[in-house]
Amino acid sequence: MSRLPASLDAPPSGRARPIWFDAAAYGRAKLLAGGDVPWSSPAELSSFFAKIGGMFRSDAILVDLADLFAQRTVADQQLRAAMAARSRPGYALRTLLGDEQARSTAAEAVRVLAATSGPVPLVLTVPAPGRWMATAALQGGSDPGPPDAGQAETAAIYSADFLRVFAGAGVDGLLLDEGQIPASQLIHPEAYRPVLNVADHYEWPVVIQTDAAAAWPHGPVPGLALWLGPAGPAQPSGRWGIVAGSDFWDGADPPAEADLVLAAVPAQADPEAVMKRVRALA
Repeated sequence: MSRLPASLDAPPSGRARPIWFDAAAYGRAKLLAGGDVPWSSPAELSSFFAKIGGMFRSDAILVDLADLFAQRTVADQQLRAAMAARSRPGYALRTLLGDEQARSTAAEAVRVLAATSGPVPLVLTVPAPGRWMATAALQGGSDPGPPDAGQAETAAIYSADFLRVFAGAGVDGLLLDEGQIPASQLIHPEAYRPVLNVADHYEWPVVIQTDAAAAWPHGPVPGLALWLGPAGPAQPSGRWGIVAGSDFWDGADPPAEADLVLAAVPAQADPEAVMKRVRALA
C-alpha cells in the first residue's frame, strides 16, 4: 500500500504540512562537485540520497528518471542514432524508453532507494508524456514542435509500458512534470490515461506539477490525486500544493490552504542560508 496519502496528513518530518525538497541539483553542486547523480552505482546513489535526506528531511524522496535517461543519451551515441532513425512523432521516446540498459539501471536504482527510504514515501518523477516526447526528439536531434493531444496519448502508451518495470519495487507515487508550459498550451490529462491506468493498477497516487499554471486548471480529473502549481486553484478540485518560488528561500510562506509544498533548492544557493531556512520550517 502506498505511504503517500498518509504522509500528506502526517508528514514523516514532523512538520505541520509536508514539504518535498527537490534537492538533486543542489546535492550535485555541493556533494558531487557538479558531477552526475551516480544512477548506475547503487552504493553511491544510496549514499547521495541519504546525505540529501539528512540535510532536508524531505517528506518524499523524488527520483528524477528524466535525469537518468538524459545521462544515458549523452553517454551513448548509438542510442542517440537509434532514436533519430525515424522521424515520426514518438519514435525517439519509444526507442529511449525501450533501452534495456536504461530500464535495468532505473529499476535497480528505484529498488535500492525504496529499500532504504524508511517511512518516507518514494515518488517517481517523469516529464508529462507529451513533454517527454518533445524532449526525446530533441535528444535524438530533431524538433517536431509541441505535441498535440493525440501524440501525447501515444507518448503516454510508451511511458505506461516503461513504468511497468517498477511493479513491486516499493514505489509510493508518480509525479508528472509539465514544466514551464503555460495554461493555454497544457494538454488535458485525459490524454495521459494509459499512465493513469498503470498507476491506478499499482496503487500509485498521481501528482501533476505545472510551473506556469495554477493548480487544477482543467477541474477534477479521475485518477489524479493532487496538483502542484505556483498558485491555488480557481475552484477546489481536489488536494493541491504550491510550487514554491525563489522568495520561499527568502522566508516567504506559501498559502496556508496548500496541502503540500514543493521546493526546488537552487544549485548555487548559500549552504548556511539554505540550512537556516530549512531549520525554520515547522
